[in-house]
Amino acid sequence: MYLFSLGSESPKGAIGHIVPTEKTILAVEKNKVLLPPLWNRTFSWGFDDFSCCLGNYGSDKILMTFEDVAAWGRCLCAVCLSPTMIVTSGDSTVVCVWELNMTKGHPRGLRLRQALYGHTQAVTCLAASVTYSLLVSGSQDSTCILWDLDHLTPVTRLPAHREGISAIAISDVSGTIVSCAGAHLSLWNVNGQPLASITTAWGPEGAITCCCVMEGLAWDTSHVVITGSKDGMVRIWKTEDVKMSVPGHPAAEEPSAQPPSPRGHKWEKNLALSRELDVSVALTGKPSKTSPAVTALAVSRNQTKLLVGDEKGRMFCWSADW
Repeated sequence: MYLFSLGSESPKGAIGHIVPTEKTILAVEKNKVLLPPLWNRTFSWGFDDFSCCLGNYGSDKILMTFEDVAAWGRCLCAVCLSPTMIVTSGDSTVVCVWELNMTKGHPRGLRLRQALYGHTQAVTCLAASVTYSLLVSGSQDSTCILWDLDHLTPVTRLPAHREGISAIAISDVSGTIVSCAGAHLSLWNVNGQPLASITTAWGPEGAITCCCVMEGLAWDTSHVVITGSKDGMVRIWKTEDVKMSVPGHPAAEEPSAQPPSPRGHKWEKNLALSRELDVSVALTGKPSKTSPAVTALAVSRNQTKLLVGDEKGRMFCWSADW
């Protein structure tokens, strides 16, 4: 592990979004995201007047302020799917899909393409996959809704979680969806069917603040999920296939000396903790009771490095050798 410096372009607060490119690593503070594919512009929110802004990466220069977003209340999260497609949501419970109007490369304003209704409490996080044309919104109402990006319509609502949603992610390889509610971690397939779940820690200090998926090969059915928590810990989770007895099936009741019939069992995916990464231990050699919360995660393009951002605005890099 080593401390990663962004030089003069270092975020001025807690890390909110990390983008590994082929040549370098980009990062911005919370309430700000980078716009693909050049990553040279930022969309930011969290201002007192509820407006949002388009700016240049690495500088404080504001290219344009969007006051129309304020009509939908306080923005809490946003995701940018393309240079001109931005999705926002927050206190209003409505997910808003915007089109950024451009003229000769200069922004001219935001046009609301579609307002998506379905949540009953504030929307706290958004994730999207252009590959699967899928948008996922997570809310304090303890639910996630999957939206079709092509038709801007709802696909399905995931079963209610134990508490409000704190983080979500989507794999561009498999379409696997990760949802986090407090200290509870769940995996779903692209159709919203459950794959696995686990309670990762006890108590509020173990609440998950961010997550990401380690992309494997398209045919690989195993998953590596990485979570960051309020306690400053980064945890690596792997799925494993476990043979479970089918209750009530005659084959499941056979004596243990006899090999049970395959028909008396079913395979289920379990999430297992593979490794814990402690920034404090890596830096000082001993754990700390006051470690800053992990606020952002990303995996390098070649899948060899894990990038971690914390609430102090620091970035760390681990070799992905697990």
